[in-house]
Amino acid sequence: MLRKLTFCFLTLFLLWPVAQNPCAAQAPAEQPKKQMKDREEYDLFQSILKESNPTRKLQLLDQWKQKYPDTAFKEERLQMYIQTYQQANQPAKAVETANELLAIAPDNFTANYTIAALTPFLNSNDQKVWDNGVKAANTVLQNLDQQFAPEKKPANVSDADWANGKKAAEFVAHQMLGWADMMEKKNEEAEQEFTKALQVNPQAAQVSYWLGSVVLAEKNPAKNTLALFSFARAAAYDGAGALPPAGRQQIDAYLTKVYKTYHGDDPKGLSDLKTLAKSQPLPPADLNIKSAEEVKAEKEEELKKTNPKLAIFVQIKEGLTGSDSASFWANMKGTAMPSLRGTVVSAKPEVKPKVVEVAMTQSTTPEVTITLPETPARCKLEPGAQIDFEGAEAKEFTPNPFMIKMEGGKITSGCTEAPAPVRKAPAKKSVKKKAA
Repeated sequence: MLRKLTFCFLTLFLLWPVAQNPCAAQAPAEQPKKQMKDREEYDLFQSILKESNPTRKLQLLDQWKQKYPDTAFKEERLQMYIQTYQQANQPAKAVETANELLAIAPDNFTANYTIAALTPFLNSNDQKVWDNGVKAANTVLQNLDQQFAPEKKPANVSDADWANGKKAAEFVAHQMLGWADMMEKKNEEAEQEFTKALQVNPQAAQVSYWLGSVVLAEKNPAKNTLALFSFARAAAYDGAGALPPAGRQQIDAYLTKVYKTYHGDDPKGLSDLKTLAKSQPLPPADLNIKSAEEVKAEKEEELKKTNPKLAIFVQIKEGLTGSDSASFWANMKGTAMPSLRGTVVSAKPEVKPKVVEVAMTQSTTPEVTITLPETPARCKLEPGAQIDFEGAEAKEFTPNPFMIKMEGGKITSGCTEAPAPVRKAPAKKSVKKKAA
């Protein structure tokens, strides 16, 4: 929709003089004004201007072309064809007509603008079509200041609208150049052009999606934030220039997948990203979406500071569940464990226990079973108690369910003191009295 609006918006400016007065279009200053051939041509022209239905308007243009093939207003007629084909949603015919116009007026701005604006949406794989679009886009950029010089502004067009018309032309040129680079897999060049396009027109959600695609294709980890942000922009933005709801939904599903793969399962982080992207077309300079590896490393570093004993076990568990688990266990088996900390799941017996099941990374699922040779006589271990233990040797390991069986070592903290056993007083012996 945005593409169509900007096209019609700019074409209106370019056709303004002839739309107001067909005799106002002039050849170079030293030549006389162009004139309609007769009253019939003039009336036909006026009927074309008044017609709002594009199908009927094309029929009237065809009549004008058949009756007056050599009209003095060939360029103006072709421009009107271009505008009407656009209104009729016939972009290929609009581009074809624009090329026809360039054949007789090589510097015609409307023709070059049309080709630059519509070529990315022709679904063409023809290199010649791409090259033609690139040539048109470069011509638009070269003539931008001249075409939109203040003195050329129609009287009925505001200064703000004239400036917006210039921005619309600049946008479609950079969009075209970026699209051609993308099609030729020149991803870094495409990134630069799409960025320029978004700086001119922040509402271009389609360009945001293309930007995310080419940046991702660069396979540069330093730019993953830009890629994810661009996809989030295309999915979340719902203002003027937004993609259709169905397209946004598809992009949102894709974004969720790649975000989780890259960063990890973080629904709040993804929601915050979409909220930010909805408000602006390009990411803030300080935005950094960390990879899952970076997030993991930070958590491990924090765990080392806050709970170093648990951090040691986390490394052990990762080694035993990783791709080289067999080799890791071979090196670990029979070695005495460093000081570790866990939560008692069960202790048998509860006082002076011999076998203790301990949860390490969770609170209720045992991951270590310790067989103790000796425990302090008054040591009592209840479920939920936190204990420190050390020196136990790793003897057995099963991956599913995860369990390390250890023997030996000792509990260094976490025991509660069991009440001393109650000793019964010795029974008094009864003394039998002798009979008198």
